[in-house]
This record gives sequence, C-alpha cells and structure tokens, in this order.
Amino acid sequence: MVKVITLSSLCYFMLVFSAAADTYPGVLFENSVLKGNYVYSDVHHDGLSWVENVGGRLPVSDSIFFTPGNSLSLKYTTAESGNWSVRIAYPHTTGGYRPAADDVLTFKLFVASNTESNALPRLGVSQNDSLSDIVDLADFIDDFQPNMWLNVQLPVSAIGVRVGEPVDGVQLLQGTVAKGSNLLYIDQIEFLPANPPRAKLSSPAVLSAATAYDQHIDLTWQLPLTPSIRYIKIYRSEDNEHFSPIAIRPIFIQKGTDFVPYPNKTYYYKIAWVDYNYLESPFSNVVEATTHTASDSALLDFMQAAHFNYFVERAEVNSGMHGIHFGVDNATVSVKGTGLSILSHVVGAEHGFISRVAAIGRLERILDFLGKVERYKGAFPAEIDGRTGKGIFATDTVPEADLRATAFLMQGLLVARQYFLSDTVAAKGLAEKIDALWNDIEWNQFVIEGQETILLDRWSPVSGFKNALPLGGFGTDFSCYILALASPQHALPPEAYIKGLGTPRKLVDSTHVMELANNASFSVNLQGEHQQAIPSYREFSYTSDTTLYGLPITVGSMDTSLLAAYMPFLAFDPRNKRDTFADYFANNINLTQIYQRRDNEQGFGGVSRNIWGLTATRVDSLGTDTIYAISPAISSSSYAFLPHEALQSMRALYNDYGHVLFTEYGFRKWIAINGNAIADEYDALNQAAVVVMIENGRSGLIWDLFSNHPDIKRVIESHFNVE
Repeated sequence: MVKVITLSSLCYFMLVFSAAADTYPGVLFENSVLKGNYVYSDVHHDGLSWVENVGGRLPVSDSIFFTPGNSLSLKYTTAESGNWSVRIAYPHTTGGYRPAADDVLTFKLFVASNTESNALPRLGVSQNDSLSDIVDLADFIDDFQPNMWLNVQLPVSAIGVRVGEPVDGVQLLQGTVAKGSNLLYIDQIEFLPANPPRAKLSSPAVLSAATAYDQHIDLTWQLPLTPSIRYIKIYRSEDNEHFSPIAIRPIFIQKGTDFVPYPNKTYYYKIAWVDYNYLESPFSNVVEATTHTASDSALLDFMQAAHFNYFVERAEVNSGMHGIHFGVDNATVSVKGTGLSILSHVVGAEHGFISRVAAIGRLERILDFLGKVERYKGAFPAEIDGRTGKGIFATDTVPEADLRATAFLMQGLLVARQYFLSDTVAAKGLAEKIDALWNDIEWNQFVIEGQETILLDRWSPVSGFKNALPLGGFGTDFSCYILALASPQHALPPEAYIKGLGTPRKLVDSTHVMELANNASFSVNLQGEHQQAIPSYREFSYTSDTTLYGLPITVGSMDTSLLAAYMPFLAFDPRNKRDTFADYFANNINLTQIYQRRDNEQGFGGVSRNIWGLTATRVDSLGTDTIYAISPAISSSSYAFLPHEALQSMRALYNDYGHVLFTEYGFRKWIAINGNAIADEYDALNQAAVVVMIENGRSGLIWDLFSNHPDIKRVIESHFNVE
C-alpha cells in the first residue's frame, strides 16, 4: 500500500528518478551504504519457519564480507509446517538489469553454520513480478565447504531467465527441511558475461595522490586500461603496517573519498586492481595524508569542489554534454543537466577546481555538438544521443522541443558567455556561437494563436502543441519567461510578465482538450481549414499572501520541495528585486525559515535542529513505500539566503552522517534518518544547487553574470524595482 505523506492539511507525493549508483548495471548487491538492514530487501516467513530480519529486511554484516565493507546476513530455520522467502531487489530507480543470453548470475556465499549443501535455499530470478525456474543452489556450487567464501554460478540459460527483459531482483526460498539454525553470508550478487577478459594482472596499481580535508580524504588513481581489470580495491592503515580493505570502486570512477574515523590524524593508503575472478594485482605505492579541522571557508570550498566533481565525471565523451547514464554504454545526454553543468563549471573555473582552459574546452565541445543538433523553432529536445546528435523521444516518430530544458541550457550558456568572454580569441568565438543559439530560439512561437502572452512547454513538427501545457507561476517557469522576454529576436510582448508568468494555469480537461485532432492550434494537420478551438484553462493566483510558522510569505508554498523555490534563482539575482508580486530575496529568506521550522517541529531530521530539508521518496524494493527523507541539497543551497543556518546544517550532516552521506560527488540525494535508508544515487539539480547557490551566497558570481547580460538587464529594468 502506498503511504501518502500528510503534513498538517498538506498531502504530497514525489517519485525519485535520478542517476543510479556508481557501480556496474549488472550488480544487484555490492555493499549496503548503511549498517543495520538492507533497504532493498524483503523478508517473509510463516509457521515454524523463520528468517532473521530487522524491520522486515535482511540484516547487514560488517564483520564478514567478501568485498569491503559488508555483506548480507541470512539466518534461517526451516520446518515442514512453515515457509520462508527473501527478496533482494534492484533499486526501483535503476529500471533493473537486462541480461544477455550468455550472462551468468554469480554471487559469493559463506556458510557459517553446520548447514549441509542440500539444506541451502532455493533461488529464482524475478522479472516483471514472475519468477524464473526455481533451482537448488547446491547444484551450482563446486567443492562445497563451510567457513570459506564459495563461488555460486548460475547461467541464465539454465534457470529460465528471459533474455533482454528487466530483472527486478532475486528471491531466496526455503529449501529442504533441516534441523537447527542456519547462518549464511551473501555478497557481490551480479550478472557477469560467461567469458570475461582473463589477462593476468602482473603490474602494480598506481595510486596518484591522497588529499586530506576535515574528516575525509580524496584518493586519485590512474585509470587502468587492461580489460580484465574490474575494480579498484582500496586499503587503509593508521600505522603504515597493518592495512585493511575499506572499499572497492568500478574502473570508470576516477577518484574515491574515504570518510575517516578520526580527524587530525595521518592515514596511509594503497590500492590494487581486481579482475573478474576477484584476484588482485600487486599493490601500488603507499600514499599518506593528514586530516585537519576545516574553517568555514575551507568547508565551503570542499563542499563546492565535491559536488562539482559530479559534473566533471559525467561529461559524455563525444558531446561534452551531461550524461544521464554513468559507467554504461549509453550516450544519452540531458539538455537541462548540461545547463546545470555549465553553471557549475563557471564556479569550478573561478575556484580553480578546473582550469579555465579545460572549462573552455568542454564548452567548445558542447557548442560544436549543439550546432549539429536538430532544433524545433530554435529549441532543443530534452534528451539527445551524444554520439549522433539526434533527439531521443518518448515516441520515436514524434520529435518535440522542450522549452523548460532549453531554458536551463540557455541560462547556463549566457552565464558562461559573460564569464569567459574576455579570456581568449577562442572565447570570443564561443560567444558568437552562444549568441547564434540564443537568437534562434523562437520563444514567441511557443504560444497559441490569440494567446501570445502564454508560453507552452513543448512543440512538435509532427503533432504541434498536442500534450503541451501552459507555463506560469512561481517556480521553474520563472526562468522561461525571463528568457522569453529577453530574447533579442523573438521576445514575448511585455504584458506576458503579468498575464503569462503571473497567472498560473491548468487545463480544465487535460484528458480531452489536447486530443482535439482538428484543432489547428494544437495540430500540424494542414488539410483544409479548421475552426480554432482555444483550450479552456483554470487560472490560479501567483501570490499566496499567507503566514506559516510565524512568518509571512507572498509567493511560494510548502506543497513541493524547497528546491523548487530556489530553481528560478540559480542564475537570476533576487537581491533588491521587487516586482508587482513580491520582494523575492526577503520572501525566500522567510520561506526557507518556514521549511526549517516545519522540519524541526515534525522531527524529519531526527533530534537535531540543524538537519532539515524534507523531501518525500519511495525507497523500498517494491517501489511502493513512501518515507520521510532529508535532501542535503536543500539546506546546503540555502546558503544564498540563510548562510549561518546553512553552514550549521552542512557541518551537522557532514559530521554526523558524512561516513555514509558524503562522497567524491558531494552529498547523496537523500537520507531517511528515522527510516535507516539512504539514496545510493545523485541528482544533477541537487549537485548544481549546492555548487551554485553557495557561490551566490559567497560572492554573487552567477547572479551578477546573468544580470549583467545586456538582454537580461533590459528585462530587469522593465519589470523590477531595483533598489
């Protein structure tokens, strides 16, 4: 049953769709980010049969594991008058794994009890809520022995797995009834090719550097080229003599972050390459690093640097655009994500996280690619194939432009133009390319005839405005209208600020209105003349004029994540800006405090008043349970409005939960403190918000660059009272 979050009179529900964890797509279980229990598991038992569980999920063992730092603990008893089953699932955000015909399901099994091989569980692979053949594990283990790690290999062809169909997970089921209790440890569950590369690893690994911060150390290594290398295995020591394995990382990761047990201490590291059989190469050299307590300024520096690194490593190799998938052979890129990446690269160049030359080089690659992409009325698709430049659409035969995604991209490009314009002759060439893209977007064509002040969010040369929705209201659409009003060639009329942006609309009948086949406003059918049928909208107020938790706000609400209120102000400077609706800077200060007070009062961040930033997410293995979770990006990016409170929150999240929450890409997407669950993925908007909004709070860099663009400046002068 789906649980809907209710806060006072508010009900809202949000699904999580974001990049999967940084491991191989075939890996079902590698490690649990959190101790205690494994969130993507379900345990069921009845009668006299029993399986140890914590909250209906398998416990995690951090004392016995095959790959560091933990494994799944399966303790069970079997009875004729009972039954049990355990499901281990892919996170629902991954979409599962599609096995090939020659794949082998493998995992490591440690039998820590007097269990005979015929008393081991049975296994089935779950695909679309149905199971493959259910088989006895004993039939797929050679040289069965207790108290050692065994290799279990099940060819998908031998167990009835349907090739090419997404695998949801595996189920372990009660097998032969046996007396006594059984204890197994299970680790590294994955689908592998039957014949992976087998070259022996004779050369030592290469650990390049270890850079220490407050309580974490960043390790960088040379990326291996040998095809038989699958993982980097990291070892740590506190005395340079006794090394323990602490983590493994896939070879497409360029660096790793180790959150250390003690601050102000020296640690020693070495690494090894690991092949598909988990045999290790000779060790690298030993590198040492000493942590030190960070000042507020240093904390902000490494927060921005880590979150920026997310965009560095997710640059799609062909186009330079932001890759949606990571570590897999999929070149789909995000137009919106690329806009966020460009903003982050400007901050990165300003702080030296990346050289200006490298940042300009990536921008050149992006612009050269964008120049080849098919656009529609000058606007871009939301997703593009980074190899071919062709749009990727929900229906292949119906291409369409996405105005919101285009606005995010253009916003980033205009900021980059202002920042790099004076650098080099090459940068001046980039400015010309950016100007050409900017001038070509026909914002005034994304409107219905007769309603030229209302932007629509999409258009297709095949189906016109079918399925398009009106833009308007406080939030992401703010940026679309600012850009549309600023366009030097295709601007909306000035009254669109009030009549379009200032009047949020929803279709009265979204089921039928957009399906009018003979509606010339919503169709490209040119056969004959058709009567214009203007769709009916329900209009809402832009302003709220209310008091919540003791503070007044003019615009915004608590119906969505606070990040929705921040999105318009990644680039647009709200300081000293008043329009007919609100004083945006003062409003956002109050709105941020309201969210913090609500989260503290409801206890969403546990007992700490400094941990706040509620988001709602579905995290269980079936994708049906909704829990209260904290998004670190919310409080961290509030630095632009409440710097003191944001710093307190970043320190609390880092000090109390950094060992599971903070990585080489910054904070993970969310943590459910009261539910012992954590995201193993990241989000482009979250990572960019931390980088950009901290910078806006520190220096106002992005705000100043965007506001000083001549076209944007003209809109500000026309529609805002600037103090």
